[in-house]
Amino acid sequence: MTQPVSALLRPRSLAIVGASPRADSFGATLLRSVRSLDFAGQVHLVNPRYDEIDGLPCHSDIAAIPGGVDCAALVVGDARLPAAFEEAAAAGVRGAVLFGRAHGEAADGRPVAQTVRRIAADAGMAVCGANCMGFLNLVDGLQVTGMPFRSLPVPSRVALISHSGSTWSGLVGNRRQMGFDYAISAGQELATTVADYIGFLLEHTGVRVIVCVLETIRNPAGFRAAATQAEAKGVPIVVLKLGRSEAGRNFAISHSGALSGANAAYDAVFAHHGIIQVRTLDELLDTAELLAMTRPMTAPGIALGTDSGGERQLISDLAADQGLAFAALQPQTLAAVQTYLDPGMEASNPLDYWGDGGDIMAPVLTAMAADPGIGIVVMATNLPPDRNFSELSAAAVRKVQAATQKPVAVMGNIATTTSPVIAEELRGRGIAVLMGTASGLAALHHLQRYRFGRPPADTPATSPLSPAAAAILDAAPDDSLRSAEGFRLLDLAGIPVAAFAEVTSPAGIAAFADRHGWPVVLKIDDAAIAHKSDLGGVILGLTSAVQAEAAYRTLVMRHPDAPILVQAMASGVELILGMTTDPDFGPLVTLGLGGVFTEIFRDVTTLLPPVSAAAARRALEGLQGYPLLTGARGRAPVDLDALCALIARFTAFAAGAAGRIAEIEINPVLAGPTGAVAVDCLTLRRKEASCHGH
Repeated sequence: MTQPVSALLRPRSLAIVGASPRADSFGATLLRSVRSLDFAGQVHLVNPRYDEIDGLPCHSDIAAIPGGVDCAALVVGDARLPAAFEEAAAAGVRGAVLFGRAHGEAADGRPVAQTVRRIAADAGMAVCGANCMGFLNLVDGLQVTGMPFRSLPVPSRVALISHSGSTWSGLVGNRRQMGFDYAISAGQELATTVADYIGFLLEHTGVRVIVCVLETIRNPAGFRAAATQAEAKGVPIVVLKLGRSEAGRNFAISHSGALSGANAAYDAVFAHHGIIQVRTLDELLDTAELLAMTRPMTAPGIALGTDSGGERQLISDLAADQGLAFAALQPQTLAAVQTYLDPGMEASNPLDYWGDGGDIMAPVLTAMAADPGIGIVVMATNLPPDRNFSELSAAAVRKVQAATQKPVAVMGNIATTTSPVIAEELRGRGIAVLMGTASGLAALHHLQRYRFGRPPADTPATSPLSPAAAAILDAAPDDSLRSAEGFRLLDLAGIPVAAFAEVTSPAGIAAFADRHGWPVVLKIDDAAIAHKSDLGGVILGLTSAVQAEAAYRTLVMRHPDAPILVQAMASGVELILGMTTDPDFGPLVTLGLGGVFTEIFRDVTTLLPPVSAAAARRALEGLQGYPLLTGARGRAPVDLDALCALIARFTAFAAGAAGRIAEIEINPVLAGPTGAVAVDCLTLRRKEASCHGH
């Protein structure tokens, strides 16, 4: 697909279909846009009502243009769009820009969008839109938009893809000297998706960073393939995902489904592929500016110096909120810095270097930059315009840059205070200027984690569903399986399960206890009842035959027709481990602190299966409740090796069962000092059955 996308975004010849001589028309504005950056390619106009527009000949149709056309910008109404698009396809056009909404029905009664999509697929065309702002190509000097910019900065080796047209305009119009080599307003993606654009950018351009503003991913498999390609090439992808707060999908029976909200799959995919996820547009721009710097970050440490004790406290507070730690400086570095400080001031990182007014900015920051553990040095100052101190600060940071080969940045704590003139001059020298404390620190954290925080790649194997497991699924009378059937599936996958048995009398309970010991648990095993404890279907801690008989009779009275299981009592920290099936990305594994309060605390993470035991441990370490596993408040630490092995086996099983199992959840897994076991299980066989609610 990259060749048609190349014809779309880097055409040698471009036709405006629907050109107009009326100065205020979209067609006339588009022509001015195309000419505004001195595009060197051929520009053709198509409108049978005119012979010439603004000095250019006007053709009756696109087929009449000699030599053919690479890209066509269609400035026609939705009613005319299918015919105009078909004419372009028949003329051999490989790329098209559709500004309209492609709304309504075509002449054949089919939706216009569907007709356009079919024509594009048949002709192998790339399509920008519909309902888009067009695109910008600074490399070749081409603006294809109905709302052109009068001035644009030079290319910065950053590319932009946005679903939001207004956001596209706002980002392209930034005043931080970040010219996007390519800025694509993707619109509805009728034929060409974000994945295709990323593939083109990776294969045919020299961009260093790709930033995306996404509402959805319309080609999940293609997106993942493009993300893998970006990882291999070392080109970071930065994403602002819109719509994070929409209500979570209802995955029916399991807590895992309720916890896997609409964005859980995106979080998992982005994390899996090392995609940097940001929360604001300012954070996106600060992050892109840092990642696009040409000087390499050769060590993970961040050194920061500021001229304000109060702002150092603010920076430290916000950095702690974000989990960003500043590097511990080596003793010789601290000693070198200390020689410049006034009496009573202490060398540290972050550093307040301003004392009684002596200009020591360049020497102390240069000393910090020389520390072998430091990968980037940052001056945090506000740079207000028309103030001598701002000029002194700018001069100092220029000296620091000249004295080191490491990247250098300035972070303004108040974006609206930073002098545009000074910022432009510093950026022209390759010094990043970050526009705010929160966004700047977040960007530094993203840079640090992207360059040094990625764990080593591992490719754990998927466990195909065994014939015995398939037979259990085939034999189950309902789509929702009983716990006993789910336990057998887990056992076949090598996942430890607390000993259990189906019983039909108190005598069966006593016999089970003779083999496995007291205490035991009794629970109903009705596939139609997902959450047994909510309905009094679980009785814990039975220590004798007398207690067991009474409990058995209570369960029979409450649930007369339900099968009953007896299970060995286990103890430990409760975790939830579940697989749900996302309609776009397939199996997702939810891991977190479990038990009856799972949906209240929501201390979970979502993973793409399969994952290794090492990756499982990293996921556990990211949970707020992780200290419960390591001996907090005098508890015995759990056997993390056993727990991580269980998680890894479960994810391999979940990946292998895709297509046969829609959901399977262990809640809880009980993890203790001697191992980890599954003690309850919900299993749903078919995806179609997972939409009926709790």
